[in-house]
Amino acid sequence: MVTLTVSMTLILSVDLPGSNQVNLAVGQPAPNDIFSPRSITYTSDLLTDQAREQAGKGVSEVYTPLDLGIGRSQLAMARDTFAYIEAVRADSSATLERKLEYLKAIQGVAVSEELGQTLLDLTQSDFDEVRNNVFAIIEDLMRQEIRPSQLNDFQRTARRLASLELSTAQTSAVTELAYQFIVPTVFPNEEATATARSDASTAVQPVTRSVARDQRIVRAGEIVTENDYELLGELGLLQQSTNWRRMVSMGIMSLAVVILISLYWVRFQSADFPNGRYLGVLGGLIAIFTLMGKIMAASDLLSYWFPLAAMALLLAVVYDTRLSIFVTVLIAGVIGFISPNSLEMTIYLATGSILCVLTLRDSQRMAAFFRAGLVAASGYFATIVMFWLLSESDLASADIALPTLYALGNGLLSSALTLAGFYILGGLFGIVTILQLQDLSRLDHPLLRDLLRRAPGTYHHSIMVANLAEQAAERIGANSTLVRVSAFYHDIGKMVRPPFYIENQEGVDPHASLDPYTSARIVISHVADGVSLARQHRLPFLVQNIIAEHHGTRAVKSFYRKAKEAVGEGGEVDIQLFRYPGPRPSTRESAIVMLADAIDATSTAIRPNTEKAIEKLVNTIIEEDFLEGQLNDSNLSMGDIEQLRASFIETLKGRFHVRVQYPGNELLLTDNLPDNMLPAPQTSRQEQLTRATHSVSST
Repeated sequence: MVTLTVSMTLILSVDLPGSNQVNLAVGQPAPNDIFSPRSITYTSDLLTDQAREQAGKGVSEVYTPLDLGIGRSQLAMARDTFAYIEAVRADSSATLERKLEYLKAIQGVAVSEELGQTLLDLTQSDFDEVRNNVFAIIEDLMRQEIRPSQLNDFQRTARRLASLELSTAQTSAVTELAYQFIVPTVFPNEEATATARSDASTAVQPVTRSVARDQRIVRAGEIVTENDYELLGELGLLQQSTNWRRMVSMGIMSLAVVILISLYWVRFQSADFPNGRYLGVLGGLIAIFTLMGKIMAASDLLSYWFPLAAMALLLAVVYDTRLSIFVTVLIAGVIGFISPNSLEMTIYLATGSILCVLTLRDSQRMAAFFRAGLVAASGYFATIVMFWLLSESDLASADIALPTLYALGNGLLSSALTLAGFYILGGLFGIVTILQLQDLSRLDHPLLRDLLRRAPGTYHHSIMVANLAEQAAERIGANSTLVRVSAFYHDIGKMVRPPFYIENQEGVDPHASLDPYTSARIVISHVADGVSLARQHRLPFLVQNIIAEHHGTRAVKSFYRKAKEAVGEGGEVDIQLFRYPGPRPSTRESAIVMLADAIDATSTAIRPNTEKAIEKLVNTIIEEDFLEGQLNDSNLSMGDIEQLRASFIETLKGRFHVRVQYPGNELLLTDNLPDNMLPAPQTSRQEQLTRATHSVSST
């Protein structure tokens, strides 16, 4: 779990060597021409910010309403000023210098010595005209909206509004006094201005930018602008330094994916795949396809070729369909997360992969995988058309033709990679794959040729068991190919000592001269010998397990009874010395081979030819294994056992050509064999009994 999380994080967050990324900076010249590797339309944050900033700046500053009270206040101030000046003019006790000092001391009004002298020299009538003219100018201008930025303009206007009927001295006095009473009448409203500009900026829609595949982004030697830099980032062409925020983000996503898969495995798969090898293979496949996705998602061309369907098919066959769909959806989401146009890519990969898994039939034939690849291609094509119809650009057929070819190529590529993956998984990790089983099912396999040459009776028995078991496996939906192949090889250990097994004997029984303990050890040893040979020839682990389990912990009862006879009544014989080491069958397939092996051996020895005899034989063997607990770990349900029983009976009826039973042919069997069985033609009763019990014990 930790290893897979770290691997995925590094794959997704670290730039891979040899990528087409460039090292550029804004304001620096580009070292060479840079072209867009794919078509892309994206929302430009930079252009959007610029457009919104321009919209905000385009909004004029908002001012407070005109306040006439300010004009009244300034007019009142002017009246007070002129009243004071008139009082100074009328002061007969003050000298001229003192009067000038009084005028200069007026607050809020600058009175120069020249202006003061002019005001003191004016006659009363001239002074009144100056005063009235100043009041008129103030009243006229202070009725207007005067912004702080316009104050100088209005004050200059006030200096030019002196009446033309005034004398030079009067005009000078009006010009120097009137403008000083002009002040702003409106002021900026910062809050209202900010709100208006914010509204204008918000109203601007996000600005999108589109670039076509192979379009030049920047020429060699050109200065890289902020817009160029943003586009390169969207295309994933910028060489990034270690981005810890990105790495943490990818780490969180990787951890979430691994946790989900781990929980699913514990909940639904661990019981079926207790071998840690299968969990390791699952993690390896996820890491490999994540790496492939990281490489291929960086290119618009390669992203359509990402063969996620191959992983889906591998998981569906090696594990099961539910796990395959679950992992496929997660990995499609991961690839969509790290690639542009993420929604399209996620749906594209998930649709094709899930379709091919759900429509996979008869996975034991290679042609089924190519059919599944074509179904995946149809899912890819449907997704491409769906997003093509929603595109804002003109619907040109050329825009969809090339991706459609890519989708078809992806489907075929996925099929080929699936078959190659089966070969690799089988060869390196011992995972049972369809290719391995196809190869092992050939009767010219070296191990089967050796079996035919050294133990022809066992070879024939194995073929019969395979036919019997395969039909039974198909009846309950078990892996019939695995069952057939395992049946071929379940007794290969008998090649080590062929004459000690009844089917290979030619009239001489070597057990006749041996004590029962030695005979039992020899017969039991064929299981260990078979497992050893299977390992030497690198047979799949599931086949090796079936070889080891095909007798469970049964006892070799013929030799056990012989040992009891040897010690006489009252003697004790340890039955454990006559038991196979096991383990008991741990899978349905292993249990089917065990039952088929016993049924074939018994039926071959006593050759039942009535329906009742066949049913009694099958029922007795299944019931005995059931009561001994041999099937407890096999995951067979009672319904499965009933279906197996029916299949075995039907197959044996066809093999022995059941016909009418005539009286007088009953066979009295021991407590270990079904009764009412017909002996083989020209075989004595005692000979038949011996052959049957010996055959069951040695198979």
